[in-house]
Amino acid sequence: MSQIHRWYKGFSYRGNPQELIKQISEQVQLHNLGNLVPLLRIEKGVRSRKPFYFFLAVESLQKGCIPPEVQSTLLQLSFFKSPISGNPSFNYEEIKPMVGVAHEVYEYTNNIPYQSVNESNCDHPFNFIDLASINNHNNLLIDDVICSRYEELLYWLSAVGSGSWESFKKVCDSLQLQEPKRILRRLKLLGHLESSLDGKRWSVAPPSLVKINSQLDSQEFILCGQRCVSLLNQLAEYTNIISVDQPRGNAPSCIRLQVNESNKITEQFHIIDAGDVSSRLAYILPDLKGWQQSLRSIPGIVPPLYKWKIFDGNNFVERTFQSEIGMYQMWDREGGDFSRMTLFYETETDTWRQGDWYGLRFLALHYSDRPLIARYDSATARLAIPLSQRWPELYERALVLASGLLPTYHKTEQHLWLIYENITAILVKKMTKKLYVTCEEGFSRA
Repeated sequence: MSQIHRWYKGFSYRGNPQELIKQISEQVQLHNLGNLVPLLRIEKGVRSRKPFYFFLAVESLQKGCIPPEVQSTLLQLSFFKSPISGNPSFNYEEIKPMVGVAHEVYEYTNNIPYQSVNESNCDHPFNFIDLASINNHNNLLIDDVICSRYEELLYWLSAVGSGSWESFKKVCDSLQLQEPKRILRRLKLLGHLESSLDGKRWSVAPPSLVKINSQLDSQEFILCGQRCVSLLNQLAEYTNIISVDQPRGNAPSCIRLQVNESNKITEQFHIIDAGDVSSRLAYILPDLKGWQQSLRSIPGIVPPLYKWKIFDGNNFVERTFQSEIGMYQMWDREGGDFSRMTLFYETETDTWRQGDWYGLRFLALHYSDRPLIARYDSATARLAIPLSQRWPELYERALVLASGLLPTYHKTEQHLWLIYENITAILVKKMTKKLYVTCEEGFSRA
């Protein structure tokens, strides 16, 4: 079998680095190039409107040879007009001293296109794959240095306890961790942090051992909330600690403990143990309509004072506001580079609601009558959800806490799938019913 090489093509550019990342990411998604162009890296210490270097990761059979579909689509953007001369390809070690963290182009943008395709029953993410192949693919992008920075981040947050959104951004910046909003969301999914409804404050959850469903003779727990070295040392006195890297290395590792029923650890630490926590969440979470009504309402918005873009299932498009239900971006009439807010408008109650971005998109897809789907493999206890239909944060948290791991990714012809581990059939039934998701059984190859 021919070996696939990962190498870097270098370019220089003057302008806004965030806009560069955004537009490149959109084109990668639009043309389904994620398997050929998995990430890009930007020169450290870049300031907007100043010249800088950036490097596009390319995967091909031959180093220095750009795949034709990348050349004819992505490289037509103006960002790629000034390639670095003298070397058609770089390896990571050559550019490592001058670049920062990797930007994962197929996950970067909020504006993830919805693939309007015929939802064929044969498009199962578990066909022709096994668990090892998924994990190996995702682990290709793990950087040990970045992993350690996420551990440092959780230690710092645990020591401070709570703070403002600005303080969270500053510590992420000091650790050279990009996209703090996404980092905050991942830490919330893992049960480490909570944030205020307006997003202006964060606080660390108290340390807890959360019971998960286990096929072992012993009970199995994951450590959520605050984390410090002394706590880990204390836990090590009672049981073996297993540290598992997150699939893409973009969050603190999962700390897993296997505990005998007679173990005194249950007397020394706060245990969340009333069946596995994911099943408990599945019972207490409201259905989608109830969750919608629980979202924070934003009063006092006068639509004629702003420009509006509505999410049409694929992208945000400019439209005169006509009280149509859906997900909107609010823009200043005098212009600007960024929207003021992303909100969901309810026609029946004339109410603007604020929530997590993926949750609002999920609502918009629900009201657009697009089919919301999932696939479940009972043999391996894995659930797959299209990335373009990612669940609201509260519901995704139940899936993540079933294993303590963020989802892995798997690409099929029709979708890029999120794969969640250790998901019971009961959890699937409860959650998909509450979210009005159609779930089909899928099978991995024996």
